[in-house]
Amino acid sequence: MTTLKNLKGTAIQFLDADPVVVGATWASGDALNTGANAGGSSTSGTQTEGLFFAGNRAPYPTVSGKTEQYDGTSWTEVNDLSQVRWFPVGFGPYSAALCVSGVSDVNAAIPTSAVESWNGSSWTEVTELNTTRHGGAGFGTNTAGLVIGGQTRPGSPPGTPVTYKTNMESWNGSAWTETTDINTARDSMGGFGRSTTGIIGDGLGSTLQDTVESWNGSAWSEVAEMNLSRSAYGGAGISNTSGVFFGGGTGSSGGGTAPGATESWDGTSFTEVADMASGRSLYGGGQGIASAALATSGPNGSTATEEFTEPPVTQAKLIEGLMWFNSSSSTLKGYGVSVPTGTWASSNAMNTARGYLDGVGIQTAALGISGYTTTNVNNVEQYNGTSWTEIAEVNTARESLSGGGTTTAAIVFGGYDTANTAKTESWNGSAWTEVNDLNTARTGLAGAGIQTAALAYGGGTTTPVAVTESWNGSSWSEVNDLNTARNTLGGFGLQPAAIAFGGATSPKQQTELWNGSSWTEVNDLNTGRANSGSTGPSTAGLAFGGNTGTNFANTESWDGTNWTEVADLSAAVSVNGGAGASSSSALSFGGSGVTAATEEWTAGNAVITVTTS
Repeated sequence: MTTLKNLKGTAIQFLDADPVVVGATWASGDALNTGANAGGSSTSGTQTEGLFFAGNRAPYPTVSGKTEQYDGTSWTEVNDLSQVRWFPVGFGPYSAALCVSGVSDVNAAIPTSAVESWNGSSWTEVTELNTTRHGGAGFGTNTAGLVIGGQTRPGSPPGTPVTYKTNMESWNGSAWTETTDINTARDSMGGFGRSTTGIIGDGLGSTLQDTVESWNGSAWSEVAEMNLSRSAYGGAGISNTSGVFFGGGTGSSGGGTAPGATESWDGTSFTEVADMASGRSLYGGGQGIASAALATSGPNGSTATEEFTEPPVTQAKLIEGLMWFNSSSSTLKGYGVSVPTGTWASSNAMNTARGYLDGVGIQTAALGISGYTTTNVNNVEQYNGTSWTEIAEVNTARESLSGGGTTTAAIVFGGYDTANTAKTESWNGSAWTEVNDLNTARTGLAGAGIQTAALAYGGGTTTPVAVTESWNGSSWSEVNDLNTARNTLGGFGLQPAAIAFGGATSPKQQTELWNGSSWTEVNDLNTGRANSGSTGPSTAGLAFGGNTGTNFANTESWDGTNWTEVADLSAAVSVNGGAGASSSSALSFGGSGVTAATEEWTAGNAVITVTTS
């Protein structure tokens, strides 16, 4: 018999084996043969069964009837629709889908009521919809489905006022019947479900909507809102109790920032899970089930496909705060990613020693970009988890720059070349390209996000600034300022959830949280500092090194609420580069004294051994 003494207030599971570290993930899938956006898709496929059809195709914009089928490995072009269209509604399994309504003329934007049915090899025209529309939601099968909401224009020219729809039509395999309306008129919303159970969320009315509605087979009711309001996003799921929404745009007219945020619905509330690698508006490019979804296409004729996987709820997995007793080893264990125990270990040095550089990526796949030796350098090096290799140089050598992204898709901005610069460069995995400048040239700024959705904040001109700018993949827009102007600050996270901390301006320990629209002061660093390395998402970040006249080796872990001091770097350093996926796995490289030193941070689980009898 096992006796656990003096343990109160904590639920403990008794397991024969330790849970495993698993969670929701996105992985790249094979690219579409023809780039597209605003198409339609089957709604009940998985990573091995997908159908995508119609939309704007390359050369963009060309309204198309192309159809492609996915087998989990590659996309294959199959027979076209009879009628070209974009913004159609799609639903049904990948072998028996429906393409409903849409717009056949991209200039006039006049919707069609045409409906076509896919039998696995070809399309056939079937009974038309009662109310023409485009851009709504749909789910179900080819014998029992729903088309919901959408919009219509009474005619050309473009700019004619839009009418947003509340009406819904039900399909029985041969005819359409008008049935129960939704509560809020909208289009460009995500949806998932079947004809008797489902969810629609947000979308566009006269402005961006912020309501989620649940369908029980006879009526719509408003339920808990998503954490991030958006339109033109993907959805996957088969009921009103389980599904995911992903991607989308946050602008008031469907554009704006295109985050890759993914939210999981459990029938009661939405929880943010793994982000997509590429934030983008999807417009109908989502399909699958809650645990195995597919995201396809994007703005300007994207070919990108990503596969989403989430373990089933029955799988024992590590989550923050979990405690369990392993009966095989007679040990009590706990898991808390918020305060990881860990260590720094030396790795192979960079080829070019430097400080004031930028870093992007994760511990096993990072870039060290530009920086300062005795002069500004344009060198870029790539880390593969073991060693550094020199790759293509940036166009403008600079120091004290910032950026975000991965080793195959990154962005850098700002810094100092011969003066404060606003220059922005984009990386596609093989070359750097100059793109649109920041609105405010500055040095010593912080950055967060990815290549297509980034945030630039703080820094210095002649004095510290509070200016924050948001990048949507093509241009920068000024958004709400930091509460405290500061230079040489640290930052990490994504757009729309980022952290700003420290800096050369007092109070040096101040921390602020960005929620997609504004900054809020949150709990302070334990040790105020400037010029530190940092990495991670907004709920699990790491700050390491830095200075206030002398260099620090201090490392602090951020759990979304508090900072906790953890193990120090091997050597005190500042103006160092940082990369990493979370507070459990990070990389520090380069820094003051013009060093090439590289250190890897690895955190593990806290384990408590108890007396057994």
